[in-house]
Amino acid sequence: VISRIVPHYPMNTLFINAHPKETFNESFFASLINFRRAWPKQSIVVEIHESALTEIAQLREFASRLAQLSIHFAYDDFGAGRARLLELAEVPAHYVKFDIALVQSLHKANPRKRKLVKDLVQMVLSAGSVPLAEGVEYEEEAQACIDAGFQLIQGYLTGRPITVEAA
Repeated sequence: VISRIVPHYPMNTLFINAHPKETFNESFFASLINFRRAWPKQSIVVEIHESALTEIAQLREFASRLAQLSIHFAYDDFGAGRARLLELAEVPAHYVKFDIALVQSLHKANPRKRKLVKDLVQMVLSAGSVPLAEGVEYEEEAQACIDAGFQLIQGYLTGRPITVEAA
């Protein structure tokens, strides 16, 4: 399915949201290898769901295998459930995608929440990762994200999801 989308968006980074059960599966890596062969210059990021993480050694190996394919990875849903602080310190991701619950209505949030999000963004930057705000729908939210130090935003403000057929 992904292979049908890529020719339409060759200059954009393709974020692949993998199911937690397939993330460390050999067939998943085989599909990434095939994908890389077909599109050697395509910028790719594999999103790692928090429930897929089991241990640091496994995560290091995963990151190493992706690096061999010139594929980046992201920690998805940062701030929801597990904090991922240990993983961020031990195996920094290229991107850290902040959960929508931290971002949504950030422009209306109390000063304590806004400071907390800003501090978390600074921590992610200090780890060498790019902070990405998920679920941004309004200009005011985007501005609050900019004020908090986010480098990227994702959400309906920047574009709605499309079907493979529409791509």
